[in-house]
Amino acid sequence: MKILLAMLVVQILDLLVFAWLHRVAFMRILALRQQLCVCKRKWKPPKIRNRDRLFWSLLSRIWRDWRSELILECPKTAIRWREKKFREFWWRKSQRRPGRPAIANEHIHFILRISSDHPEYGEDRIALELEVKFGIRHASSTIRKYMVKRHLGPTDSQAWRRFLKNQARAIWACDFFVQHTRD
Repeated sequence: MKILLAMLVVQILDLLVFAWLHRVAFMRILALRQQLCVCKRKWKPPKIRNRDRLFWSLLSRIWRDWRSELILECPKTAIRWREKKFREFWWRKSQRRPGRPAIANEHIHFILRISSDHPEYGEDRIALELEVKFGIRHASSTIRKYMVKRHLGPTDSQAWRRFLKNQARAIWACDFFVQHTRD
């Protein structure tokens, strides 16, 4: 058993040494074997799969003369494959939605119920209630987003125009007349 293992290790080392010393020949052998495998497939004309495209994309990165060994396709096509995959990768990466992840529907229902049952509660109070009673923690801005919207009608508080009318004399005295005092 030890002899078989030793022979296997020696053969692997021989292959690695051959691959290192004869890199160009090794790359050429890999390229030709890959194309031979494609040609042996059942389809006529041979169909090139994604793994074949990946092989040529990687080979084009590490071997300068890969174009001379590519027989099945035009080298420009292999370059287009690589560019297409590059564009697809970045397109998929950019499709992720930015921002905070959505909160559970159950939490939204809690927020809606509390805000409708207790209209006097603000987002901070609702956040505190959720944290104390249920152990749910959300930012105030998130709770404000899901609270019941209230349409405020006319209130008892003064509007800006009414405030100006009521305070006109004091504003006139404060803003436009300056009293100089001596030190």
